[in-house]
Amino acid sequence: MKKIVYSIVLTFFWMLSGCEDYLDKVEEFEGLQQEDVFSDIQLASDFLDGAYTRLISETSARDHRSDWLPGLTMSGEGYPGRLGLNVPETYSIYAQGDYLSLMNRPSQAQTTPYFVDRYYEGWKGIRTVNTLIEKADQIQNGTQEEINGLLGQAYFLRAYFYHLMTKRHGGLVYLKTNLDLNASFDRERDAYENNVTNMLADLDMAIDLLPTSWNSGGYGRPTKGAALALRSRITLFAASPLANTSGSQELWEAAASAAWDMIDHANTTGLFQLIDASDAINMDVDEGGADLFVSEPVQLAPYRNMFVGPGTAKVIPQEVIFMELNSLFDLPGSSYLNPVPRLSLTVGFDIIKGNTSPMNIGTLANFIAHFETKNGLDIEDDPSYNPQNPFINRDPRFYNAVLFDGVPWQHTVGAINNTGFADLALVNEDGRRGLDLHDPATPTSRLWRIMNLTGLRIRKWVPNGAFWQSGNNGLFDFYVNNIHFRLAEIYLNYAEAANEAFGPTGTAPGASLTALEAVNQVRNRVGMPDVNPLYTGSRETLRERIQTERAVELCFEGHRYDDLRRWKIAHLEEQTKVEFLVMRWQGGPSATYPTGFSFVIEEQANLRKTFNERNYWWPIPSSEIAAVPSFRQTPGW
Repeated sequence: MKKIVYSIVLTFFWMLSGCEDYLDKVEEFEGLQQEDVFSDIQLASDFLDGAYTRLISETSARDHRSDWLPGLTMSGEGYPGRLGLNVPETYSIYAQGDYLSLMNRPSQAQTTPYFVDRYYEGWKGIRTVNTLIEKADQIQNGTQEEINGLLGQAYFLRAYFYHLMTKRHGGLVYLKTNLDLNASFDRERDAYENNVTNMLADLDMAIDLLPTSWNSGGYGRPTKGAALALRSRITLFAASPLANTSGSQELWEAAASAAWDMIDHANTTGLFQLIDASDAINMDVDEGGADLFVSEPVQLAPYRNMFVGPGTAKVIPQEVIFMELNSLFDLPGSSYLNPVPRLSLTVGFDIIKGNTSPMNIGTLANFIAHFETKNGLDIEDDPSYNPQNPFINRDPRFYNAVLFDGVPWQHTVGAINNTGFADLALVNEDGRRGLDLHDPATPTSRLWRIMNLTGLRIRKWVPNGAFWQSGNNGLFDFYVNNIHFRLAEIYLNYAEAANEAFGPTGTAPGASLTALEAVNQVRNRVGMPDVNPLYTGSRETLRERIQTERAVELCFEGHRYDDLRRWKIAHLEEQTKVEFLVMRWQGGPSATYPTGFSFVIEEQANLRKTFNERNYWWPIPSSEIAAVPSFRQTPGW
């Protein structure tokens, strides 16, 4: 019996070995003829499911490893706290802008970050998708609705794979059919603009074919809404200065219309809406306020529960358009947590005790400056803001995103910090270094310990009380949602594109919201006031406010690095510097130091990132060029 021969996507040398690896993972197809797999609707569906295992977004993991950019550090949102096992040694490589060295690392190398995995896995996923599209007409025992559902997923996935690759590397070859292994490959890379045209054509097909919603058996699969959300993201990227080198207004208009289509879909179907947490503005977070030092304020629960919460039952929040299928922290029979990416990128030694994989990225002082005061003003514009009391009266989302010194936090039994509170002061009330901070006296043999270096931890993706010691040992009665698309992003996409195309008070054709009103909807749902008139007087001032709003609302969700790139501002000094927050006990509260601590923002000059023009688009592995010279390296590399 002839086995299926799945044509690989490209004839590049790395793909020759990759094909065998993939077939090993879907061994149920071994020994089957093509007509057997693609005549049965369930086997065809199972085959397409293999493509999802290749999808590495900012929220995804390949096997048990996430896509270690890490985007959080490249974007200036944070800095890693693990000093052993080449971390943050590899930080210096990408901080210096040497992306080619990282792209040339073997995909399976036991080092981080895994720069190249998305590129390799993306091509493999495209190969799977193309095979399904080619063979779908052979399915005999499925209804047209079932077959359309498979095709809709396939077109969505192909567009998503290409978006994930092209937003980094620029234009590639858009393959709609798999290439013959025996055929020569001498094609050149296509222009990014042409790739966008093909992605949008695929999404048009997906929107027509995908259902508005799935039954319970379709959980974790894209819907029409997901395809509309992806179209919004792609058109926004294409309209932005990085890709839109001509400054075309038509591209901004198309991006505004694409975002509005998704908002209108949400309104029409009633399936998606912004989570209402407007009571959060009433939290008492003034000096000595009852809610200031609370691990998870109850007024924030509706908003926070979108990201993390108690219990392993998976409930899709109404704001979420598409997220990964991750039902439990602990997968039965596995030796890793699910979802690892969110947890391991943001927790400290107290939660992942002694494990050697997590990065523990602490947020930075210069990043949290993006959070306004609850009065709706930048901290430098609000006379009530005191840099010696920086945690009080901030935007409610600050208390969901940032874990600061003194907040009660459950810790692992036997952890270094067993005080029950985040201890992040360089000199605490006892005159000692905070127990959550890295001690420079740590022996080299213990540098794998995951400690904080920045003086600020990330709260957004860490359920209070979760911990992982090793293997399956720990407390996992929590969920963490790996979200691909949520409605707040689409409102902000619309606001940005509408502002650029029509100005702050303009609307896209057929839309009922202005750019400014769209931003305000996102702010108001946590009780924040409308954007202050200080920031709304022109397209330029509102542009800056929208950029700040994206930093706050979408923080630590994998957006900011690509935002900085597409806005062409990643090279600016304010984006390349790294600043830690240093707290020192001053003996007690005083007029100068209301909390008893001094707060000093210290730049880490040795950690400053280098970002040049060539870093805006990534290279591809050098082996690709050696195998197929006509494919061409990314300009500048």
